[in-house]
Amino acid sequence: MNKRQRQYLIRRIVKEEEIASQTELVERLSALGCRVTQATISRDLRELGLQKSRDRTGKVRYSVAANSEERPDPVAICSRMLKEFARLIDVAQNLVVVRCDPGTAPGLARAIDELEHELIVGSVAGDDTILVVCKDNEAATTVRAYLGSLGG
Repeated sequence: MNKRQRQYLIRRIVKEEEIASQTELVERLSALGCRVTQATISRDLRELGLQKSRDRTGKVRYSVAANSEERPDPVAICSRMLKEFARLIDVAQNLVVVRCDPGTAPGLARAIDELEHELIVGSVAGDDTILVVCKDNEAATTVRAYLGSLGG
């Protein structure tokens, strides 16, 4: 799980559950298969702008600040864009080639980069083609399958 996915999960947990301490949050994330340290949680809470406040019963708990902007889910965005605009996803050595509708490559490449996938080094977009650079040939095959599962 990358940082964005973890932070998305933290926001969801804080919105849906009564979390009073960083230790509780570490335990809750661990139960969901996301192993993190208290120091990581502390940084995430600060970056997300989450704060402690009292609920209507007077209990102290973490909450999402009223002026805090909801971060969109990068997986959902990429999935939607792949379904809508991608026409072909193929592998060429350590590259994944994504063909898409004219004019949509830059936005789709950005969505792919926002995934922060550990096997993706970066992407280059033209008008209707994206080159996704992967660490090696095997990684490209894995990334191709992943993008395909998202909707490509």
